[in-house]
Amino acid sequence: MRRSPLLAFLLLAMACVPVDEELDTPEPPPSGLDLVIGEVVELEQEGEEFRFELARGGEYLIALVSTDDAQGTLHPYVSRAPVLKAKEAGDKPPATRPPGSPPRPKAEVGDLRSFTLHDDRQWLTIEAEAIGVSERVVLWEDQTTPSELEVNYERIDLILQNLEEIVIPREEQLFGAISDVDGDGKIAVLISYTVNMIGVAAYVTWCDINAAEGCTAGNNSEVVYLSIPEPEGRLSSANAITETVAHELSHLIYAYHKHVLNGTMLREGEGIYVTEGLAALAQDLTGYNNGNQYVWGAAFDLAEFYEDENFCTQGISVNDMFGDGSFYSTDRDGVLRGGSYLFLRYLFEQAGGMEVLADGSLVDRGGIAWLRSIYSTPALGAAAIEETMGRDYWDLVFDWYTAILVSGRNLNNDKAFNFEPRVEDPLTGYSFGVDPYALIHGYLQLSGAPVQPWLEADRFIRAGGAEYMRLETEPGTVELWVDPSARARARLIRVN
Repeated sequence: MRRSPLLAFLLLAMACVPVDEELDTPEPPPSGLDLVIGEVVELEQEGEEFRFELARGGEYLIALVSTDDAQGTLHPYVSRAPVLKAKEAGDKPPATRPPGSPPRPKAEVGDLRSFTLHDDRQWLTIEAEAIGVSERVVLWEDQTTPSELEVNYERIDLILQNLEEIVIPREEQLFGAISDVDGDGKIAVLISYTVNMIGVAAYVTWCDINAAEGCTAGNNSEVVYLSIPEPEGRLSSANAITETVAHELSHLIYAYHKHVLNGTMLREGEGIYVTEGLAALAQDLTGYNNGNQYVWGAAFDLAEFYEDENFCTQGISVNDMFGDGSFYSTDRDGVLRGGSYLFLRYLFEQAGGMEVLADGSLVDRGGIAWLRSIYSTPALGAAAIEETMGRDYWDLVFDWYTAILVSGRNLNNDKAFNFEPRVEDPLTGYSFGVDPYALIHGYLQLSGAPVQPWLEADRFIRAGGAEYMRLETEPGTVELWVDPSARARARLIRVN
């Protein structure tokens, strides 16, 4: 019988298949989450648990964030997973800035003027002499208060130049015009030992520009009160003094735009660390992000350096920074200042940030417009952030805490989860921005946010805070129970 061509082809094809081998069949896809390295996913919560299947073993990071808006609260959590083994604690770094009374007469060097201020015991009226004058600044030296320290007159010209040519133009571009309640067109920087007696480097009072209620004294001028630095101290250089004044000046600009121009007065309802974070951002964006590194470094992890376990991300809570009526902390002031700066720096970048040209000019890419809006809106605290960013506040907080964990690890290029690379300022030589793995001043090595091994986690999360854990696991089920009142959210990031 004659075979058809089709039958002959099929018989030939069958003959080419070895009788002792089976045809290949595709493997079934792995069950559960199958992440590539650097992938970030938000975990779904089932009741009081985050329960999920991992399709592959490996190393993962988990960002657990509380969206509870309480202050000073700790919430428990419990975790379970098919862990490979516990390793040494810690996580390894990768290899790799109104009208008032009649105008005050223009000041000249040698002029005298009285100021009213406090020495931490009582109100005083002191006489000060002008020791340096530029177009926008007068440096005054207290001639009344006995002092154990002397002013270094050799640094006056450089301080005036820094303020005149860099700080003031940049702050007005970034935040808005400086007020001029006395009509003299100048900022007074008063150097007085009374500031040392209070125990601070510098301060301003919003009473001076009529932006606060209940004031018993005020100088009706834009005044920065400056301590006399120790001769060889880290706050004694011209650049350090400039950075301090840049910080304080932003407080006055904020008070003027937030309250005076809006017809309101300083009142309860906005956490004190809003303005402290913005003032730290002023140090950064004016180009003097130097001493500021100690502050934001503490918000990553300088617990060992300061010998205080709170000086790291685990000491941060957005509620303690931005919550209604929150005030200076007695035990976490540094880390809350740093945390506020990091959050506001993150928002500045998410809004578009800025570009720095070779001549030092700042070009707005969206961040400056956002800053000016948050300085000028009548809204306060979290409400101001939500209004000016156009996004849910807690979504922003969740993304920021994730960025603190992911940044610097070279896991992905997602802008939402990475701080921008640092850029050097051609005018000052310092670098804008942050680096979780920076070497600060040649001796403080940062190693990112502290990450707890899964089996050794402390099992408590601050309300409005975050916990970071490292999970090395086989494929299987992972469970993470969190106190429901923590209102937790979580993200999983595959490392390898």
